[in-house]
Amino acid sequence: MLLVVRNIVVGYDGSRSSDVAVEQAISLAELTGGRIYLATVATATEADLNPEAPGGEPDLGEMAMEPPPATEAGEDRDAIELPLSLDDIHRRCQDLHVVCEEERLFGRHPGARLLRRSWLAEVLVLGRGDERRPGRPGPNVTFLLSELVAPTLICARQYTEIRSVLIPYKLSVRGGRALAFAGRLCETLNAQLEVLICEPKRSDAHDAREAAEKFLRAFRVESSTDVALAPPSEAVQSAAMEREASLVVVPGAHKRNYLFPWQRNETLWRALEVPGAAVLAYP
Repeated sequence: MLLVVRNIVVGYDGSRSSDVAVEQAISLAELTGGRIYLATVATATEADLNPEAPGGEPDLGEMAMEPPPATEAGEDRDAIELPLSLDDIHRRCQDLHVVCEEERLFGRHPGARLLRRSWLAEVLVLGRGDERRPGRPGPNVTFLLSELVAPTLICARQYTEIRSVLIPYKLSVRGGRALAFAGRLCETLNAQLEVLICEPKRSDAHDAREAAEKFLRAFRVESSTDVALAPPSEAVQSAAMEREASLVVVPGAHKRNYLFPWQRNETLWRALEVPGAAVLAYP
């Protein structure tokens, strides 16, 4: 029961973090038989999109040009590795027999435009973006995580070969769906699956562990289960670091479960702070 992913959308802006997302997406597409869509968003204001506004009509041809590689302040472009060009990406995909298409999207807010595109994605792959500090992705990634629609893979700062997958699990509908996704993913990647039962009550933890172990018998995957008598947000970070997990799957990573709009999924943000690990936010 291998994971089949036909539509993999990659947010691409020519930066080094989006290069990592491309490499991760190519690896995933090669193993799952998926097709990659490189989605680049050209930002435009109301004045740009309204030809009657002062300043003349926008040059749509120039707006659709490949975005220039992002350079941080104070960096010497000759002293760092140059980002991949679109031609490099297409050549690499062609060599690996992976179908890759480009998409030019237009909108005032890159995150909102990419979110709309993710409605028709089986997996959305993103780089970390312009991190303000470790574990805090850039504003567009933060927005996409807060309005999560499709399973969204937030890559580590460097390409990561996924060999160990950790999922903090609670006995619930969302937990079950995410566990099934993680099981198929581990079968496909030949990765080990680590299930961390996160239930404060021992009786609930026992039931959840028994259910998860029974469920995973249907998968051809090496797996183990452990119990943390704590909420997922308190247990996930230390567990991922102890097990050297290369990917953390976070079930139910959607903020609309919360009372106030500024609240966030603490388990997801704790997972994003794990050094060297990618994070898959599952709706």
